[in-house]
Amino acid sequence: MIEYSKDIILNTNLSIKRNIEAYDFPTSMTREKSLEVISAFKDIYKDELVLLEDIDEISLNEYINDGLLSEDCLEKDLQIGLVLKDDYIITINDMDHIGINVRNFNMDLLSAYKKARHVEEFLDYKFDFAFSPEYGYLTSQARNAGLGLDITYKVFLFGLVDSAQTYYALKTSLANEGMYFTKFLPKYYNKYATDLYLIKNFGNYRENVEEYLADIEKAVDTLVRNERRFRRDYQVLNRISRDDIIDEINIIETNLEKGNLKSLENITKALYGLKKYKALGFKTKLDNDQIDYLIFNTTKNKYKGDRDKERYEFLNSYMEGI
Repeated sequence: MIEYSKDIILNTNLSIKRNIEAYDFPTSMTREKSLEVISAFKDIYKDELVLLEDIDEISLNEYINDGLLSEDCLEKDLQIGLVLKDDYIITINDMDHIGINVRNFNMDLLSAYKKARHVEEFLDYKFDFAFSPEYGYLTSQARNAGLGLDITYKVFLFGLVDSAQTYYALKTSLANEGMYFTKFLPKYYNKYATDLYLIKNFGNYRENVEEYLADIEKAVDTLVRNERRFRRDYQVLNRISRDDIIDEINIIETNLEKGNLKSLENITKALYGLKKYKALGFKTKLDNDQIDYLIFNTTKNKYKGDRDKERYEFLNSYMEGI
């Protein structure tokens, strides 16, 4: 991992989407047809193919959080499977018939694409992909049609984006590079998460894909470096004293320890607040690993709603054990 992107780029995923000719997209296909697709993949990958219901809870939530699987994958009346490899994962019958995913590429987007393309070329010999001379590869989401390429960065920006004005300026700037920049709205949130953003590609029917990816790499690199600079000057730019930040840390830690936080929004706001102050060099009772552990385990897909009792009980139990 390139150190300067640490705690700025939280996770990444590149996915090449493909659908099989003569089959409906998963959004409208029958369970019987989904079983046929799974059977075809089983013939190719044997025991490396795992059904969704056999995936352990931790891995399942990682795949959902990283965008490999849809948030409602468990609710679909389809047979969904995954091919699990060391350096890539193929999802089957979820958002599209085929999703070739390379995760955690961080700043090396081009290498991730080449890795996914190598897998795609292999599968191209096995299946006839749905393709239009006018629109390119056909996908369930029109945004991915063309190259069938879906790139996602989840980023944590609290220095660079400090107002609605800077947010929309950055949104416009990245749009000029073929990138969609938006605030992150997690499941069960009533409003956007504080300081969390998604960067996605759009308009991906392009003649020179490697040039396009190089432009994205360059734009993300600039964003990360600028965020690092603004973090360095965070207190001066925002006219916040060291004592003010220490007071805020004490309030967050007291609320966590006393079980005052019951909603998902308040819990994650507090945890990302601690993450922010850790990144600025302040001491907190929870270390980075503990903060990340709590963020992951309080945003699991198994919880239902903003005020799920089990989430609250898990957090309180963890804090009591510290």
